[in-house]
Amino acid sequence: MALRLHAQVNPASLQAAEFDAARWQRWVAEGAGAGVIATHSADPSDLDAALAETEVLFLVGSAPLHDLPRRAPRLRWVSSSSAGVEWLLKAGLPPAVTLTNASGTHIPKAAEYSLAAVLMLNNFIPAMVTAQRAHRWAPRSGGTVAGKRVLILGMGALGGAAADALAAQGMVVLGNSRSGRPHPSVMEMSRGDGFRSQLPRADFLIIALPLTPDTHGLIDRAALDLLPPQAGVVNIGRGEILDADALAAKLRDGTLGGAVLDALPQEPLPADSPLWDTPNLIITPHCGLYDPTAYAERCLRAFFANLSRFRAGEALHQVVCLDRGY
Repeated sequence: MALRLHAQVNPASLQAAEFDAARWQRWVAEGAGAGVIATHSADPSDLDAALAETEVLFLVGSAPLHDLPRRAPRLRWVSSSSAGVEWLLKAGLPPAVTLTNASGTHIPKAAEYSLAAVLMLNNFIPAMVTAQRAHRWAPRSGGTVAGKRVLILGMGALGGAAADALAAQGMVVLGNSRSGRPHPSVMEMSRGDGFRSQLPRADFLIIALPLTPDTHGLIDRAALDLLPPQAGVVNIGRGEILDADALAAKLRDGTLGGAVLDALPQEPLPADSPLWDTPNLIITPHCGLYDPTAYAERCLRAFFANLSRFRAGEALHQVVCLDRGY
């Protein structure tokens, strides 16, 4: 019996245009092999008919996946084109369904964006943008980043890429992860709550954590108060990990040097959010790690390699542990 494979693309997704039907069918022809029936849709009304037969579901953006045992009785594997899968974890996937994500696909851009953000903070760019908006001439100069300390929370694909890029600039990289495993670019690694003892020594803090019950609200006012007053904060993880109101208050009263946020507490950020006018803050609307020239190709290459493993009965890569949330 043929394997049924379906790609469902949410047209509202930032990635939608890169996962069009033509690219999908090209990869199916080149990478799926014989005995696969593959479909593609960007129309939400097509989803129910597809789910009735689908064994493997490839998702670009969100989709209504309620009541899957009834709607998708043959479903065995769901693969997301995004690294973050919080909404899928809340969808209540049946226990027999394997979930994979696009972990690692962001690595090249994560390295560049993290470096760019730290360099902006080190050169007071957020402060000078604030002065520019006020038509105020306020020159400030910073030295090089070599020798300064950066603390990275989360040493997965994103945090590891940031560590490599920043260590290459001569920075002292402090790391923190759940496991505390060593990393070649990290001079000092902590685990769990051990990051709090590292915060007072950090010139820069990079949040690269997945959103889980344990990380939700982790960087609160108390954690931010442990940073030196000149420190800079970068969030490339999830907005809900950082208390944005506490961050904004510290930026306004000058007890924090600056911040660059690619992940916000609400996305899209409402037009009336005070974050838009917070001094010494640069906001990028959750697009900093996305590379439209290469992301889809890297993602599909990994997915179809996984499809070969799936058909051979081998262990899949990029599997999300439902208990951990990543």
